[in-house]
Amino acid sequence: MDNIILYGIDYYKKSVFKGSYKGMCFRIAKGGDEDNMALTVTAWRGPYILEKTEEEPLTRDFPFTQEGLDEAEQWLTETQKILGNT
Repeated sequence: MDNIILYGIDYYKKSVFKGSYKGMCFRIAKGGDEDNMALTVTAWRGPYILEKTEEEPLTRDFPFTQEGLDEAEQWLTETQKILGNT
């Protein structure tokens, strides 16, 4: 995603990242439990917030590692082509 810089993996231990890119909204948060943490990434067609959108959002879990965050960024890039305005 051009011009979107995701924080390092430690950021997601305590915070949620929300953003939008070319018509797609997304949310990245810690998921799972302490023994099996994951990055839970949710994407939906904008412009509305998740709680107000009528479409079913797409959600996927990734390993809670830097590599998992890199995979999540790639997934968001691919998902934007489906959900967003190119």
